[in-house]
Amino acid sequence: MKQRLLTFILLLLLVFSGCEEYEYTIHMKYDGDRVIRKVVCSGNMPPGIHTKLQKLYPKQIDASSYEGTFGENLPDDVGGFGRNLHLSNPMGDAYIYVERFRGNDAQALDIEKAFGATDNLVDLVTGWLEFELGSNTNFGKLKTFCNEKLRTDIKNLVVYVWMNQRIHQNWQEKDFDLVVKLLLYLYEREYFTIADISEIVASTDPETLVLLHIRRLIAEKLECSDSEKAAKELAFLQDPNTVQQSALRFFRSPKMYEKILRDARVRTGAPNLVIDPNSSEDFDDIAEKVFEEYGIGLETFFIGFDFGSNSNKVNVKLDCPRKPFETNGKWDEATGQVNWSSKIADEKLPFICYATIGKPNDEFQKKHFGKVILKDEELVEYTLWYKGLKKGQSEEWDEFLFSLEPSQELESRVESFRFKKAPPSSPDSKGKVKLLSDMPCDLIVKGLKMDKKEQQESDSQESAQAQQEIFKVHPIGRVVKKDGRTFIEIDRQYITGLKGLEKHSYVDVVYWFDRNDTPEKRAILQVHPRGDKNNPLTGVFATHSPFRPNLIAISKCDIISIKENVIEIKEIDAFDGSPVLDLKGDFFRFYKPDTK
Repeated sequence: MKQRLLTFILLLLLVFSGCEEYEYTIHMKYDGDRVIRKVVCSGNMPPGIHTKLQKLYPKQIDASSYEGTFGENLPDDVGGFGRNLHLSNPMGDAYIYVERFRGNDAQALDIEKAFGATDNLVDLVTGWLEFELGSNTNFGKLKTFCNEKLRTDIKNLVVYVWMNQRIHQNWQEKDFDLVVKLLLYLYEREYFTIADISEIVASTDPETLVLLHIRRLIAEKLECSDSEKAAKELAFLQDPNTVQQSALRFFRSPKMYEKILRDARVRTGAPNLVIDPNSSEDFDDIAEKVFEEYGIGLETFFIGFDFGSNSNKVNVKLDCPRKPFETNGKWDEATGQVNWSSKIADEKLPFICYATIGKPNDEFQKKHFGKVILKDEELVEYTLWYKGLKKGQSEEWDEFLFSLEPSQELESRVESFRFKKAPPSSPDSKGKVKLLSDMPCDLIVKGLKMDKKEQQESDSQESAQAQQEIFKVHPIGRVVKKDGRTFIEIDRQYITGLKGLEKHSYVDVVYWFDRNDTPEKRAILQVHPRGDKNNPLTGVFATHSPFRPNLIAISKCDIISIKENVIEIKEIDAFDGSPVLDLKGDFFRFYKPDTK
């Protein structure tokens, strides 16, 4: 059996194109208990965005970049809610970052609305078919198909779309994946064959061909084997014009007119509202009003699907003091960053970013326990417990902790610790009374009992982490381009390092290709030099390409003047705002190498 009623909906999905988008890039790095946050905007930003960012951020770097330092509460810059926690104690530090970008938290209401629209659509289609085919003795079978199978299948498609929105962060992958799922669903339920869809796509008149498939489906449901009779009964589905005329007659029928008028009076709150059913309005205007009354629209059914409307993208980069033990982002070992990226929109599901880090105080733990015993998840769990202690309790615990030192009696000392004034606890189902000290003592004893193999693996990981720390670099300033002039603005904390540079005619500026700082662009190892495809592919190490594993750039720049922490140079092949890592003067002009 070839069922084709939903083929047209599928074709609509296949032809929707992409959308215009704008983009936010957020870069954060920890600074003690706070976080330095920089947001860069690109693309055609909506009105009011820059005004909002100017209010939220104390520093505007350039026309599209903003920077500020924030504590626990992160700014509502892209739209959402974010928190950054840094909890410190003698055993180490816990970092907890979580943020929601845009999105709708009331998804159940959207599904309920889509299901309601589905019921209205099926009722409307069934009523229209009854208006045209109600006298057919087998119409009851077609009506049952619409009320049961068709209604259920459309609702299942709605759920597929909603679920697909949750699974994928990359919307291009999601949209393609969604089309495949819908195709498979409809194919399994025999709404079409591959030959059917190929024929429709290749046709110069797809609308008429879709109607042909629909007529065949309805004829099968009516069990009409007489082709001449079927052609006569289904003449209202002959072409788009006959469909419009039939639907218009249905909308103007007394029964439908009374329902539309009644619903319109309720919606508008005008009990005496009058609608002329014989008005000269064309089909599109009347159909639009009917669909509006019934809450029917593709955007209602396909919640979460991008129908070419404006949307925007957010990229988030978080510099971490240690690899997170729990995150939904992508960890980049080379940069020590967690990266997130997704499109976002107010009506979609929220885009959530989170990362949890437990960084041990190696020196303290080794001094009092002989090795690192708490890190990552165990350290965060311990830190949250420690944060909940009252002042007297934390002082008592710290005094005990600082008194510990590696010895054979260490485990028994920890196990026997009790708070002098601990709140009473009720026994659990096994009759055991839980103590305030149970959790931290259990964690410490577990760490102390770690065997040598586990300790070696842990030490190896710690060594790799320490090695990673060695290669971290920090900007000392930035490139500033203003009014046709170019400057290197050095952070004032490094101003004494400029002494003597005024005697030099040029300076080597070492800076960072921050606009290319993504895992994808760092992975590019061959390029066409100068971006000219006529040049053969060449390894990045043989070029000055801005695409490279470590995004370091070096430019020799003529010095015009130096005033305090600002160096004016003739020019540099860098973007405004690019981070400067280092400066190297014309050293050999003053110090000749020893050639002996």
